[in-house]
Parts: sequence; C-alpha cells; structure tokens
Amino acid sequence: MLPKTNKVALITKKGLSESFSIVDNEIPKPKDNEVLIKVDYVGLNRCDLYFALGFYLPFENYPNVSGFEASGTVVEFASDELKNSSKFKVGDKVSVIYTCDHTKYGTFAEYAVFPIDCLVRNNELASQKDIAANWISFLTAFYSLVEFAQIKKGDYVIITAGSAGTSLASIAIAKFFGAHTIVTSRNDKKKQQILDYGADYFVSLDTEDLVKRTLEITNGKGANIILDSVGGPNAQKLFESSSQFGKIVFYGNMDHSGPTPLPIVIGLKNYLTIKVLNTNEYLYQPEFNIKAVGFLNSNFHHFKSIVGKEFIGIDSLVDALKYLETGDLFGKVVVKISN
Repeated sequence: MLPKTNKVALITKKGLSESFSIVDNEIPKPKDNEVLIKVDYVGLNRCDLYFALGFYLPFENYPNVSGFEASGTVVEFASDELKNSSKFKVGDKVSVIYTCDHTKYGTFAEYAVFPIDCLVRNNELASQKDIAANWISFLTAFYSLVEFAQIKKGDYVIITAGSAGTSLASIAIAKFFGAHTIVTSRNDKKKQQILDYGADYFVSLDTEDLVKRTLEITNGKGANIILDSVGGPNAQKLFESSSQFGKIVFYGNMDHSGPTPLPIVIGLKNYLTIKVLNTNEYLYQPEFNIKAVGFLNSNFHHFKSIVGKEFIGIDSLVDALKYLETGDLFGKVVVKISN
C-alpha cells in the first residue's frame, strides 16, 4: 500500500543548493506511457546545480522538479495495456536515463513517474546505489573514449580532475579496454585514492610538469587520448602532451580564470582531432544510446564503485547538494531515499 504523502525536492528559485526545498506532495498517478517508480537512490551531479541556475532550460514557472539520476523499483503502470506490452513488471529494479523533459520529470522524490522509454532494467549483479551514481559519468566516459576516440589496448590516456566521478568512470573504462591512464589533479591530496582506484600514473599539477611527465611515461610519444573537464589557460599543456594523431575531448570548463586556448600550429603539426563533447549529442540518437546503455549496463558489475559519499533520507538532500557545491570531492555523491 502506498503512503499518503510523497516528499519531493523542488527548485523554488534561481540559485544553487539554497534554491531547493523539500515539500510534501501527493504521489503522482502515471498517465499515457508513464510508470510510477519508488526511488531507492539518487545520484547528484553538478548539472543539478547548473539546472537550478537556469543554464540548461529557462523555467517558465516555479517551483520545478529536480534530479537527473536515480535507481528505483517499478510500482505501477499507467494502464494495463502499457503493463502487458512492457518489458518491465511491477517490482523490477530500474534506473532512469536522463532523456526526459526535466521541466516535467525529476528524480529527487520518494515516488516519481517517468516515461517508460527513459527506464532501463538494472544489471542484477550491480548495486542500486552504484547504478544510481553511474549513468551520467559512465555515459560521458563511454561517448568520449569509445564512441569518439575509439580507444584500444595500449593507448595512453590523460584524464584531468582525477577525483571527479566522470574521471573515475573514465579510468574504469580505459582500464577495461587495456589502456594506460595518466591521471592529473591540482595537488597530491587525493593521489593515493586515485591510484588505488586504478590509475596507472598520477601527476600533481602544482609540483610536476605535465608535458615532461607524459613524455617520460610514453617514451616521448605523448598521449593518444586526452579527456579534460577543466579547460582554461592550462589546457595549453594538454595540447603539448598529445601524440601525433591524438584525440582531445573537452567536456567541461571548471577553470574560469581565462579562455581555453586552441593552438592551431600544434594541432596541424600533430594531426590532432579535437572534440567539445555534450553527451546529449549521442544520447538522443537511438543508435548511439542503445549501444552505450547496453554495453554499460551489462558491465557495471565489473567496474569499481565511483560513489564517494552517501547521505541518508530525502531530507538530507539539500545538505548533500551543499556538500556537492564545495567541489572538494572524491567520486559521486548519492542519497539513499528508500529503506
């Protein structure tokens, strides 16, 4: 029997964590092609904060639903027709792929409805907690390394901002394909954690020269693939660290101290291919989406957990978002919603 109330995190104004409020709502009734989910865990991402700031979609009205990632349990279908034609059944463990309209559907709730096409039956060998944290990070890593860069055994891969969730996911995928990972961070504070996760080499940008270290590690050849979420003036070092025919992927811009350079001469000399990645480019194309989701879901149990910190209960969600704001993280932040 369903409870009478449903706690939901709503965005009530433009801002960061202070714009989120936990309120009591009714449990939504699924309509048309929707399925009601009891949310088990939600994964937190910086895009949750950027969404609240209005970076992605301008809100016409407040409040607005929130949350991009979740794992949960199927509770109810909109109709018997949908139920009978579905590959899911009541009680199935599923996760939400963030291809739905985020002004209408959000994961930050005890119960939520989603279009059935946004759901994936979870790999039974992986935990609900890990899967809730995985999708955005691993899809970004997959599209960068596999779909674009066509990673292969023996490649050398530079991964910046090494303690971030997507960076850990990139380490996991690179190692899965037999590549060597050179992982950077601003300092050596999280060096051992990053090496323990699986990085082959670690470079502290405060005390080491990335170009010199990369050339030492690769016997003078440079990195075949570079994944960067930082951008800014220091990206010049990434171009200088690339091999001939290297591929560089920029998927973030955390450094706002100045513009990200584009050294054309280095690019011409080394035949570089440069990509600015937004995962939506691939995610909304079925041929890419099906391939990535299928590969990842069948292999999640082979990858180490990228969860760094867990909060308990939906009432802790605003505190979890405040913690996310600090930026001093290792791995992903999750909130356990249901017992």
